[in-house]
Amino acid sequence: MIFPKQTTLITNGSHLPFGVYDDLISDVDTHLWDKKGFILNKRRTERKTWIFFGVYSPELICGMAIVDAGLVATAFSYFYSFKDSVFEQDKITLPFGFSSSFNPNLDSEWKLGNYNIKTVNGKMFLQYLGKYKMYMEAEHTPYGASIVAPSEGDRPFNFTFKNLGVPVKVQINNGGVNTYATSGKYGSIDFTKGYPPRETFWNWLSFIGITESQKSIAVNLVDRFNGNMENILWVDGKKTILSPAVFTKQQPYDKTDWLVETKDGILNCHLSPRGARSENLNALLMKSNFIQPFGTLDGTVIIDGKQEQFTAFGVIEDHHAVW
Repeated sequence: MIFPKQTTLITNGSHLPFGVYDDLISDVDTHLWDKKGFILNKRRTERKTWIFFGVYSPELICGMAIVDAGLVATAFSYFYSFKDSVFEQDKITLPFGFSSSFNPNLDSEWKLGNYNIKTVNGKMFLQYLGKYKMYMEAEHTPYGASIVAPSEGDRPFNFTFKNLGVPVKVQINNGGVNTYATSGKYGSIDFTKGYPPRETFWNWLSFIGITESQKSIAVNLVDRFNGNMENILWVDGKKTILSPAVFTKQQPYDKTDWLVETKDGILNCHLSPRGARSENLNALLMKSNFIQPFGTLDGTVIIDGKQEQFTAFGVIEDHHAVW
């Protein structure tokens, strides 16, 4: 079930009931919980906030993210060209990279090192100026979904907003050697703000594709996180909630196909990796171990009672964090 659109996450000290809400909850001010804590407030020790913007097109798979993990901030960007198999990536990690007063919504300005994300008149502008130059423009569409999910212990909730099939324009200059570009409804927004469990696991799949009857489809699936509540299928912009998903994988994750199916039988697919991003961070107060293969997908999807084959481009992830 998708509940009607809401504008405010927290009212009179209480957050919205757990559930999936139509479109974006634009006001996600969390200062009531952030100020709690004995030595360091929960804004530093428990609240995690990030924007990830992915592009999954026939020409390019690329992405940019800025993450405020409280005690540490990080940002990364990457791209892969299907034409010449070029893969480049970069990242930055800074302690206390955002101020203690940083309490963002999706349309706030995010800036860390060479990374900048800002929204002007409903259009999102993303920029990375480092070992290569990446520019992305994305238009807001009303097809997204906001999820208010349970956490663990005394952590009140985890909020996430997902929107796929977003119109986007991408320009990349790879050190003056090559230029890459793509445009179309290939964008994916992941905005998360909340208090996830101290130890967090997930498998995640995000892709955009087309069916044999030329319907535009997009999928976001997660297992073992957010109560499996963010499993959504978009067909020509129309959202359908999917059941829990089963991820089947084997080592090495970046060299072997992943099989994914939903228990309701609506989706069955496999991803063939073309490459992967990965991280193995083991710091004093936090760990982040993940691998995120990217590549091509094919499979079947049931739309209006009829099964169709589809092809797509996207990313999949195996993730473990202690934060």
